[in-house]
Order: sequence, then structure tokens, then C-alpha cells
Amino acid sequence: MNRFFIDKKIKKDQEIRVEGENFHHCIVVLKHRVDDDILIFDIDENEFFCKILEIKKTFMLVQVQYLRPKKNTNEPNIKVYQSIPRGKSIEEIIEKSVELGVKEFIPVISARTIKRSKEIKKRWLEIIKTATKQCGRTDLMKISEPIGYQDIFGKNNSALKIIFYENSKNKITKKLFEPIKDVSIIIGPEGGFTHDEITLANENEFIDLSLGDTVLRSSTALILSIGITKLICSS
Repeated sequence: MNRFFIDKKIKKDQEIRVEGENFHHCIVVLKHRVDDDILIFDIDENEFFCKILEIKKTFMLVQVQYLRPKKNTNEPNIKVYQSIPRGKSIEEIIEKSVELGVKEFIPVISARTIKRSKEIKKRWLEIIKTATKQCGRTDLMKISEPIGYQDIFGKNNSALKIIFYENSKNKITKKLFEPIKDVSIIIGPEGGFTHDEITLANENEFIDLSLGDTVLRSSTALILSIGITKLICSS
């Protein structure tokens, strides 16, 4: 069933006017018609079964029928600090972060970052919305404006803090961890981290861990690191 995000609170039994991009995608692209069922999720992370009541030239009316039960999850809340890679790799990384259930994504400007953007691009926000609709999440992953590497450590209070580093001597084992709710992970750019950056992270309670002996692309490192973190830290 196709899903759409509405940027407001929704209540059972109300009628909603849907227009703009959602209307175009639903009616023009997906060819939905009156009496079709769709799913709509709102800013409170609630998801509703809905029925299309009426279709006009530029909008449609939708009847909210009932709330879909939320899924129980024992996975940790993961916050990702990602050093901005070159090119458009960041777009794939953002998309995969949504699909993998990351709660918050913070782009980072580290010593070897080539692309030093200091603002959230509109394209990133659209990627988050599209990926959320496709993967079945009911919450939008938070994304912050890019920050300097040293700014990671000021207000971070996660129970577990990890920096993945290609030269780390520490191997990932189940014994290192236990089920935990809040985790922060730092992932580097193509050129990796400097020794000083690793030292700073260690001084601020981040454990450096290796993802293996091969050199990984940023997007591959992200997928592997999140997968491992979820596996190890889930209760």
C-alpha cells in the first residue's frame, strides 16, 4: 500500500485535503482513484489507513479511517556523525541511513573533508522524505546543519560512543557491548581520520573500532557500521 507524509497532526475520522507533491504523486504518478486505500503518516509518527473520497483538479479529499498499530522495536537509537564525502555520495549515505533506521544524522567537516558545505541542502530533505515513504518508517530522520569535527563532543551524552577507524587495533566482539538504547557513531571521509582526530575522540569517551582490513567507501562503511551496531546493541 502506498504511503504519504503529511506535515501536521492527524486524527481518526477527519477528512484531509491533500495537494501539491503528494497529490501529484498519488493521482498522476500512481494512478490512484476514488475509494482506493492509502497510508498516511504524520508529524507525531502515527500512521493511518485512509480512503480517497474525492479527486479534484489540484487536490483530493481523504477520509482517515483508523490508526495502524506501531511496531515494537528493541533496536538502539543511533546518531550518525558522517564526514562529508566528495561528489554526491552523501545523498546515497543519507538515503541508506533512513532505510537503516538512523534517528539523527549530522554531517561533519573533518580535517580531510573535501566538500565543506555548511548548510542543509533542500535535496537532502527530499531524499529523507522519499526514503521514509519507501522503507515503511513513520518517523522522519533528523538532519542537522554540518558541524566542525571538534563540535561533535560538546553535548553528546550517548551511552555508547564509537568511532570507526581503519587503523584501529580494536576488533569488534560481542563482549565489548551489551544491549543499549542510545548510540553515537562517527564515520570518516574517503581519506580517513588523522591521528589527532582519533585522539580527540578517545579523550571524549569514543571507542575506536576497525571494520576490517580492506579500505571501504564511505557508503559501504556506513551500512556495515550501522548493521553491526544494531546487531550488537539490540536487546
